Amino acid sequence: MEKLRADKIAGWVNGRLSGNEATVADNVSTDTRTLTEGSLFVAIRGEKFDGHEFIGDAFSKGARIVISEEEYPVDGDRAVIVVGDTVKALGDLARNYIRTFDITVIGITGSVGKTTTKEMIAQILSTQYNVHKSMGNFNNHIGLPLSVLNLDRSHSVAVFEMGMSAMGEIDYLSRIIQPDIGIITNIGISHIEKLGSRQNILRAKLEIINGMKENGVLILNGDDELLSGLEGLLPMPVVFYGISEECNVRGYGIESLGEKGVRFTVNIRNRDVDIFLPVPGIHNVSDALAAIACAIEMGITDENIQNGLIRYSSEKMRLNIVDYGNIKVINDTYNAAPSSSMAALSVLREVSGPRRSIDVLGDLLEQGEYSEEAHRSVGACVAHENISYLVAVGELARDYVTGAVEAGMDQDRIMHFSDLESAVYSLKELIKPNDVVLFKGSRGMHLDRIIERVFETANGNNG
Repeated sequence: MEKLRADKIAGWVNGRLSGNEATVADNVSTDTRTLTEGSLFVAIRGEKFDGHEFIGDAFSKGARIVISEEEYPVDGDRAVIVVGDTVKALGDLARNYIRTFDITVIGITGSVGKTTTKEMIAQILSTQYNVHKSMGNFNNHIGLPLSVLNLDRSHSVAVFEMGMSAMGEIDYLSRIIQPDIGIITNIGISHIEKLGSRQNILRAKLEIINGMKENGVLILNGDDELLSGLEGLLPMPVVFYGISEECNVRGYGIESLGEKGVRFTVNIRNRDVDIFLPVPGIHNVSDALAAIACAIEMGITDENIQNGLIRYSSEKMRLNIVDYGNIKVINDTYNAAPSSSMAALSVLREVSGPRRSIDVLGDLLEQGEYSEEAHRSVGACVAHENISYLVAVGELARDYVTGAVEAGMDQDRIMHFSDLESAVYSLKELIKPNDVVLFKGSRGMHLDRIIERVFETANGNNG
């Protein structure tokens, strides 16, 4: 964060200032454990902790300014800014801060693929620009403003990811960053428990338009039937990407290279350009096409688009492939939705080839009334991909079994366990040398713990 005076901050957040109005802060924190000298500390009330209880600790660790909902005595070069709502103040601070920059802002939302698309865009654009991007998946009403406040004058482009679980949240985030380019990756059924239908999820994602600049461009997945149906209906230029012939940015000649990655061709400015992605999974082509569409809008050369994507590597716990001796594990336990689970299954098939494939699936959470249908459809996909074994973990996971059996999978190749502990023992018995094993489930299922337990012995035995 660039240095900000206390009186400037107080004005931006409409707060009441006490203490030294001329004191400055050059970074922001909501957690005293990561706070450094010269910080602005924002005291936020959370489910487990109340930041107001740590204001004294924040000052002792070097905070110069605190935004609080409560009065706090200060002296010397410290300042306190009192507001009615510190979360809102954090958003107001970020919204005013980003307006002091003359940069291109890119905002990304969608049911799945947001983080992958963000990382690919950042890799490509960094070939010609100094790029700032959201930290990890800091994409909510607290994480996004914190990412904004990490901007500095060296940056010429900013790429932000926006997540949501309810109506109004993308509207709020988009108005903070005011994107020049908006991207919607797809409309799945993540958070359908709260929103009720895919049409409502579409409306929620389209809130990105509300904050976009007047001359903004919207980039949409033309292979998504809900998004492709928006052609000619939106108040701004729209670019569609995908493999459909109608798409403006279209990929074709897609070829899986197994664990090595994927290659395909895309027509860029009337020239066929060959693309290589060094990560497995044909589903990654969609996110790459979104990134390419954005790169074209930003004037990136064909060569730099190629080079940027070659340098892309998936994040930890998102299709992270690890060898335990001669057993290959695909760790995709970061999160799960029906579409991403099916994509992971295609990766398992591509990577395993003729080897035995084992799919360990945990519950898909937050699916609401669509839960049974979602789990059954993924189970059916296990059968259709000809996966050798299905190991379903969790109470909801029973519907994986039903879907797989209904799709023709042999029941002798299916196991179900209600809890992690039971699954660990059986997996140690099932997994053999040369197997390829996928672990996929909602983060709350903690399937990464199964990996640790299963391979603490397997790793020792297999070297």
